[in-house]
Amino acid sequence: MASPVVLPHDLALPDDLHGARQDKPDQMLFQVEDYSLTLGTEYRANTSPGSQDSGIWMRLAGQSLIHGSPVRQARISFTEPGVRARPARIDPPSQTLHMSMPVGQLELLLRLLEGSRPVYVQARFYGNGTVWTDVHTDPVGR
Repeated sequence: MASPVVLPHDLALPDDLHGARQDKPDQMLFQVEDYSLTLGTEYRANTSPGSQDSGIWMRLAGQSLIHGSPVRQARISFTEPGVRARPARIDPPSQTLHMSMPVGQLELLLRLLEGSRPVYVQARFYGNGTVWTDVHTDPVGR
């Protein structure tokens, strides 16, 4: 049996109960240096009836910790309860990781960012289509 693949920041992942994360993924990992929060609303007049979208977005930026990875920023879209999140993806022109989180996690995320511990953004794209994304800190006691 092959040894499990070991990558930086493996401790941030939960157990692989379904065996979906067995191969070596493409990994993006950066330490957050700054962030911004946007609350926005868009009204489109040329629709019948006029429609309105609103949302909350966060941009996180920093320095890549994976040699050769150009991804240094993430854009998080926060979804309302009951709304299915879109899968994470990389936008090649801007080298931005796009990910979704439930809006209920916004307060906790802000507490992580305002704390004294380093904060990291991680994404792993596996060959079978499985995608893992997270925002995490170092383990406590380190």
